[in-house]
Parts: sequence; structure tokens; C-alpha cells
Amino acid sequence: MADQNARFLVYLKGIEQNLAGYRAAHLHVSQIPAAKKSRDNLSRAISVLADVKSKYKDGEIFLMKNVDIIFVTKEIGKPVLAAASEAVQQVFLGQMNASFTNVHGGENEFFTLFDLNTSYTELLKWAEDAAGVSKATKENDQSSPKGTIDVSILARIKEDIHKIDITPMLFNQPVYSLGENNKSVIMFHEMYMSIPVLEETFCPGQSLTSRKGLFTDLTEELDIVVLRILADPAERGRRRRMSINVNIATLASPTFVKFDAELPPEARQGVVLEVNKTDVFENMRLFRELVPFLRERGYRILLDGLSFYNVAAIDFEGIDCDFAKIFWSGEAGTLSEDITERILSKVRKSEKPLFLLGRCDTAESIRFAKMAGIHLVQGRLVDHMVKKHIPF
Repeated sequence: MADQNARFLVYLKGIEQNLAGYRAAHLHVSQIPAAKKSRDNLSRAISVLADVKSKYKDGEIFLMKNVDIIFVTKEIGKPVLAAASEAVQQVFLGQMNASFTNVHGGENEFFTLFDLNTSYTELLKWAEDAAGVSKATKENDQSSPKGTIDVSILARIKEDIHKIDITPMLFNQPVYSLGENNKSVIMFHEMYMSIPVLEETFCPGQSLTSRKGLFTDLTEELDIVVLRILADPAERGRRRRMSINVNIATLASPTFVKFDAELPPEARQGVVLEVNKTDVFENMRLFRELVPFLRERGYRILLDGLSFYNVAAIDFEGIDCDFAKIFWSGEAGTLSEDITERILSKVRKSEKPLFLLGRCDTAESIRFAKMAGIHLVQGRLVDHMVKKHIPF
């Protein structure tokens, strides 16, 4: 059976551009006593609405996962919709009144009626929440504090990662391009090592990122292992287009030269090299020396780890990169008008770099990307929406 929560959100987004005449009834079945939410009562309630839909040849019925019922119509008048909702209320409660405050704030109201031409946003936000779109899918932040690694632990880990197969710790996440009609296309897959999995495997209870200098040292060692894995055609598999997180020092090393030599030309053209902004600014001279070689070999460059304030301040004409990745954060809602204008002026330029919004885990992040004209997006929410066929 199709996911009705996702189906309802898709339906709402489909009528967004032409809301005139649309009405909806939200029947709060989830909030009544469990004994009254029987399968028989649900069937009878759906039959009541189906009869109305058949009589007027109009309407869509959605039985949500929490057993709330949504009835959306275009031609049925509000009095008829209210009467149908009251009939459903009698199915569940008989002559009893509702005794709760519903999710839309209605006190002792079993159903809520919407004129979507004026109240679309309220119902849309509820639908996004129900479909898992408006909630960030962040990892649990309530875990116990972790210890700090030291030089001896780092040295042991650097040895251990060469002794075992760490391929299962190599993950990928797609970067999508938002095209016309809210359709998405995969641009490339970002390949990355899972830090939580590495911690659990090599130093349980301790944080690899707690000391920046040691962590950077470790990432250079991880670069060697990842490049070795991805140089193997069997491991690259169907990943014709991918991005790799690398340090500038790695790009200037024999390890990368060997990786480059083992890649066929057509494979190199599908590789994006993601370099962190701090690494670039601390090693700008070396970066500028390497870029011509990398471009000649067919690679593209992505400037990684940007905040909104970074975008406002950086002169991108002085940095030769094809993509620039901004990490979404709540600071977007606190930006001054001047900062926002500077960001938008850079994002909306037609020339390089193309901007990518990462960590899209909330509906707000997707809305910002669309408002700003950012066509490349990445994040758990984006993956969820694509999987559920929910338009952006």
C-alpha cells in the first residue's frame, strides 16, 4: 500500500499553483479514545466520505498513518463538507462531543475545515510534518560525552586502518540537481568515511574530531585508503560520477599521482574533488599550483564547508572552483538584509561556481534553496523526498 502521508503531501504540492475552490476537512481520528478507533468504524467513516465523493464526483480521501482522515475537494461547498464531517464524527463518537484540543488549535473540535485558497500553508506544514519532511533527521545529540584522542591513539588508528578492510565504512550520498517541474536528477555521489563508524570500530567512547590537528592528520591517512579503494574498478562499480573529500596535501602526494594514473580518462571526468575551505585558505599557493594540473586531467573542484557568512565575504573570482558547498544552518533566518543580498547576488550569477546547499534536513532548507536559486541540494531530507516521490 502506498505511503498515504507522502501521497497526501504530493497531492497538496500538485495543486499549489491553482488553489481556487479547493477545500479540505481534517478529521482528527487519532485523538479520540483507542476503543472507538476500530477497523469497523474506520471503514464506515471512509464509506461516508466515499458516498459524498461519488455523489458530487469530486474529492480525494487520505487515511493517514496515525488514522486521521483528510478529505480534499474542489467543487463541494463548505456546508456539504461540514455535514459529511459531522456524519463521520457520529460514526466514531455518536452523540458525544470531542474533548480535546486538536493539532490545529481547535478546542473540542473533531474536525477542522480549510479553505485552501487562504489556509493552504497551515495544512501544508502539517502534511510536511506527517510525511517526515519538516523534521530534521539528526543523529541523537543526547549521547554521553566522548573522550579525547591523543597522539598515541592516533598512531594506533593510523596503523589499524591499513590492516583491515574499511570498505564497509565508506558511504555515499547523492547530490541532486533540481530541474523543471520539481524533478530531481543525481549529479554525483559524494563518497565519505563515516566518522561515527570509525569511532565505534577503532576508538569506542572517544571522539576523532575533538582535536582538530590530530583529526586533520588522520584524514590525510584516510585519503590514502579511500583513493586506494576507489582506484579499483570493481569498487568504483557503477559510480561513474562521484566526489571525494581530499586534503590539498594529498593532491600533491605520490598517492594521488598513483590514483590518477590508474583512472581511465573518462573516469577522471566524472570525479569531483571536494576540498575544505580552511585547507584552501591555509594552502592557497599550493592550491593554485595544483588546479591547472587537475583541470587538465579532467577533474572538477568543489570548495567545501562554507557558511552563509563565508559566501557573503569570499571573492569567488579569486578561487578557481566549479562548485561551492554551503552547509545549511538556522543562521539563515537571522541574516541581515545586506548579508542576504550579497549571498543572493553571488548565488544567482550564471558563471562558476555552481552553489550546492548541503545538510538539507528540514523543509526550511529546501525552501531557502528554491528561493535563492540554488539548484544543487544534498541531505537526508532530500534523500527521503526522492525515495517517497515527494516533489520539491
